[in-house]
Amino acid sequence: MRIQYILYFYVLMHLASCVKYESLVYMQDKAKQKSFDSYKTSEYKIRPFDNLSIKLNSFEQSTTGEFNSSGALGARPGGVDNALLYLSGYMVNQKGNIRLPLIGDVEVVDLTVDEIKDLIDLKLEEYLKFPSVSVKLTNFRVSVLGEVNRPGMQYIYEGKVTLLQALSQAGDLTVFANRKNVKLIRETESETISTYIDVTKPGLISSEYYFLMPNDVIYVEPTQAKTSNVNTRVAGVVLSVVSVLITTINLIVTINR
Repeated sequence: MRIQYILYFYVLMHLASCVKYESLVYMQDKAKQKSFDSYKTSEYKIRPFDNLSIKLNSFEQSTTGEFNSSGALGARPGGVDNALLYLSGYMVNQKGNIRLPLIGDVEVVDLTVDEIKDLIDLKLEEYLKFPSVSVKLTNFRVSVLGEVNRPGMQYIYEGKVTLLQALSQAGDLTVFANRKNVKLIRETESETISTYIDVTKPGLISSEYYFLMPNDVIYVEPTQAKTSNVNTRVAGVVLSVVSVLITTINLIVTINR
């Protein structure tokens, strides 16, 4: 009878640790079709110690080669080499400047990538005919931690990325992820913001945090069910050992009789 009670207790603990279906669904909404006002994303403004890839296109190939050799986009067979991108890019110094061939120091801090492109194009017109540069931010990365299948740092090579895309790159949330408490930590020019996002709400798309910014950190908290699940497994092992001991003791007592 004692063994039966132990088994009943174990089953109840297991049921208590189960995750409900509703807690696993993203952007819950019963409507078949719904439209949202998209949030206008604010463009990222360059800060000190950012790294830029700047490539010049011009009819004057000799100058173009010298210009691009200092900050050309780095790549290796099979993919992009992040270390090479960093080493071959133009680092924004603490004063907010980058140093370019021909034109020297250019102040880029607090400018967007498009504004930097226009500024360099204008300065190069003094030296070249019909210059055109492409400017890319090479240190656009986000970190995804917690209850995801592949936590780690993600390098973004597109102009923008959404929270759902970052979670997808991380292998999606685990069954024990708290989808109502996804923490996002963001550094702005003046402060560090920490906010919680509920990815079960369809209004997520309209949130100002739906589109990620460089250096965002996403932390997915575990649910209480994970703690219960871990405790259940530990309790299961303990109860199994206790059951074996009780059975062994009962056999010994029966034999001695």
